[in-house]
Amino acid sequence: MNALFILEFGNFSQSAPNWFDWFSLISSLLVSGVSIFFAFKLAESIYLKEKKDKNLEDLEIQNSEIHIFKNSLIELNDSIEKQIINLQKYDSNRDFRLVLHVDIKVDFLQFIDIKYLYRKVGFSNTEAVKKINDLMPMLYALYDFRESLTDEFRTYIKKYNYHESKFYQYRQLLYTKYFSICHHRAEVELSEDGNTKKWKFRADDEFIIRYSELIDKISSDDSIVGGTGLKDRAKLTNEFVIPLIAIAYQYVPEDLDAIEINDIGNEVNTAFLDMEYVTKMHFNVINVYLHNLRGVSVKIKEFLDII
Repeated sequence: MNALFILEFGNFSQSAPNWFDWFSLISSLLVSGVSIFFAFKLAESIYLKEKKDKNLEDLEIQNSEIHIFKNSLIELNDSIEKQIINLQKYDSNRDFRLVLHVDIKVDFLQFIDIKYLYRKVGFSNTEAVKKINDLMPMLYALYDFRESLTDEFRTYIKKYNYHESKFYQYRQLLYTKYFSICHHRAEVELSEDGNTKKWKFRADDEFIIRYSELIDKISSDDSIVGGTGLKDRAKLTNEFVIPLIAIAYQYVPEDLDAIEINDIGNEVNTAFLDMEYVTKMHFNVINVYLHNLRGVSVKIKEFLDII
């Protein structure tokens, strides 16, 4: 049994491969090599196709986002130009009628990938890239435009109304307080026909006489006070309130009525100055909004020319 095993082992070790064995080996290697080659080529083809499809998909997305972005900019600029016209009219009339265009919004910015814009114009195109860099911060600044402008307008109206309520004390100087002073410092006398009443002052009561002369002068000036009431606050202040303050001051401190008229007159004059100041500051801000909107409009047009 041992001899048989040795014989068989010896026979196997001494045997040599024939041509068929070599042919099988070479064929097997060739088949494996070809299979690997074609598998590689197939994988490469699939990869290149997927890459091409991905590039086409990216290009479609890019073109779609840029198209939406471009259309949104056109609509935005249309609203900006309308808002500019309305702000100019508001600044010119100063009539407390501010028209706000709610279409000035830049929510569309969240749907654009900025790199698509750079890719579209070319990263090496420094002039176009600069225009994009100039435009984007100005667009982002418009996010709170409506709220900011609305807050500015409301704050102005609130401040103006506060000072205006104090300015309305001019009515006391023209009517109620004047009549009250006349009531205890003068007598009422009738005209000859008995149809008209007028005050009769003591000859030495200079304050009320001068006060009355100023009242008569203002009441007869239709450019200041007319049938519909007060027409010109600036003229009333300059031609009535300030002169009345000066008259009353001459009889301070001996005349209590003059002291009171002087105090009221100063409050009215201060209120008028405060109204003018808050108005000036408000419209300075409005002009800043106008400047910024004009700048955005210019940058949008420049960008649309290159895209």
